[in-house]
Amino acid sequence: MSASKRLIVNADDLGRTEGINEGIFDAHRRGIVTSATMMVNYPAARRVAVLSRDSPGLGIGLHLALSGGVPALPPEQVRSLVDANGMLPAKPGGLAGADRMEVMAEVRAQLRRFREIMGRDPTHFDSHHHSHREVPAVFDAILAVAWETGLPVRSASAAMAAQLKREGVPTPDHFVEDFYAEGATLNDLIGIVEDLPVGTSELMCHPAVVDAELRSTSGYAEPRTRELDVLTNPAVRQAVQRSGVRLISFGQL
Repeated sequence: MSASKRLIVNADDLGRTEGINEGIFDAHRRGIVTSATMMVNYPAARRVAVLSRDSPGLGIGLHLALSGGVPALPPEQVRSLVDANGMLPAKPGGLAGADRMEVMAEVRAQLRRFREIMGRDPTHFDSHHHSHREVPAVFDAILAVAWETGLPVRSASAAMAAQLKREGVPTPDHFVEDFYAEGATLNDLIGIVEDLPVGTSELMCHPAVVDAELRSTSGYAEPRTRELDVLTNPAVRQAVQRSGVRLISFGQL
């Protein structure tokens, strides 16, 4: 098998609900998911450490969440990030006026909570709703913790990949976000695998067993069931093998 094409299949939103936890670990055990990123500010995140004991091959990084849900810090410590109810903005656009020091403080708090839950560092960093692609203050904060830890960061655009490499931060060469919504079909995923460029690519995905909590709090719920079905379809692993693609996790960068 050629190692010229390497693929990280990263499942976002681990820890958000129990159904997402179940779906991601299933997609790892039966499918091609090699990596996941955990949202630490939800109760279901506490279960991840237990679940991971039976799946040590699944790399788990930190899915920094500065949009949606509640912060790790008390709301009075990050007033520029939250509304009157102490909630983070629904989308990254709501962070446009955020205080950079408060962004940094919240990122560090979420990293501390990850370490508390998992007893170790994450394998890498990325962000919910790609806020580190959309908001410079978030990118700068993630860059700072990446420097401090030596850990990789998702390159959510070609420009970001180039900048991270200039800064000496490990990152994949390519980022694939097309496996989503209407694009999350078996034919689409096989096509992505067969057409991967040379180098290391990251494929973002969102498998889940859709539960009531996810259905009531997310605009992207039911399609996650289809993602799980596709990611565990034997035809996909056959395409990986046929195409000479090596599946890896961020820990192997």
